[in-house]
Amino acid sequence: MGALFVSNAFSLGMLSSDATISVTEVDTLKAKEVLSSGNFTSAIGHLATADVVSNLLNVKVEANRVPIKLQKGDTILIFQLLTRLEEGKVLNREELEKIQYKFFLVEIL
Repeated sequence: MGALFVSNAFSLGMLSSDATISVTEVDTLKAKEVLSSGNFTSAIGHLATADVVSNLLNVKVEANRVPIKLQKGDTILIFQLLTRLEEGKVLNREELEKIQYKFFLVEIL
């Protein structure tokens, strides 16, 4: 098994080369299970988002604005807001907690 990441976005630019990916929607319970080992790298760039994910999953997720390159065998858990924000809008924790979301597990095969 490769590296494990958590992020609030997924981009094809995160792939280091041509890849086949598997994308699966997961519930909060499965998302908690995925991160339960604590052995993951956060790529969530905003503190409020990291705090919300930490609270939802009962695991400390640090704000960590870093680029990542996914390799074959890597997995990334995505916290996806279901609302498109206004251009330039940065939400605080209270605002984030009011927006619907989903978790997706992306595996690089």
